[in-house]
Amino acid sequence: MKKIALVTGASSGLGEALATLLAQKGYIVYGTSRKTGAETRFRLLTMDVQSEESVHAAVQQIIAEQGQIDVLINNAGIGIAGPLEVMSVDSIQQAFDTNVFGLIRVTQAVLPHMRQAQAGKIINISSIASEVALPYRAVYSATKAAVDRITEALRLEVGPFGIQACAIQCGDIQTSITAHRIMEYAANNPAYNSVFAKVAQNMNDGVSKGSTAEYMAAEIIRILEKEKLAKLYPVGKSYQKLSLKLKRLLPGGMFEKIIKGYTQS
Repeated sequence: MKKIALVTGASSGLGEALATLLAQKGYIVYGTSRKTGAETRFRLLTMDVQSEESVHAAVQQIIAEQGQIDVLINNAGIGIAGPLEVMSVDSIQQAFDTNVFGLIRVTQAVLPHMRQAQAGKIINISSIASEVALPYRAVYSATKAAVDRITEALRLEVGPFGIQACAIQCGDIQTSITAHRIMEYAANNPAYNSVFAKVAQNMNDGVSKGSTAEYMAAEIIRILEKEKLAKLYPVGKSYQKLSLKLKRLLPGGMFEKIIKGYTQS
């Protein structure tokens, strides 16, 4: 029997690449997006991860049509950057509602069906920034750190039911995240503006030089198809994965000096 996969945030970028490759591998794939458009080799359902009603409607449609969900990839997310001092609480809440609470809503909707089947795999898309907090990306790093900790706990809770979970700590990916990232400058508070302008350029350069979505999707699916999943997998450029090792090995002050270089042009 073909396996049924649900991929959130699948209208473009990594989500689209994941859904497309899974379909090529023979999975029956349902992707989701807040707005559906042209479909490719997978079904694209309307789902807003910030709406519990929308999440449950999409999951129930899949169950009605297929009777099960074997794989859940929580990919939907949003980027956010800016000096913490001047960021609006509304923007911070939007980031957490999408990246953290959205993931929780979808997982809660899918888990009863996986538990009934006594099988399933949950892949949560995280970021290397979850462990290496970068200046002016405090909120984004915090949301992804939450994803990692949720995943670590979740896998222990659902393991007895035959369900596995892991988090993929992605490095930079060549996607449209730059165009959609929440960017909050401080027009009336110039204290940070010159430095943040450099950081913003570095972020954009990092995305443009990042791994392709197709490469990342292939690596993530290779992990998905392992018989036994570990809790965390860093995936991306070698120098980005190296930063995780350096943080563990170097004295804190020395590692901070390296990260401070991120704000330099």
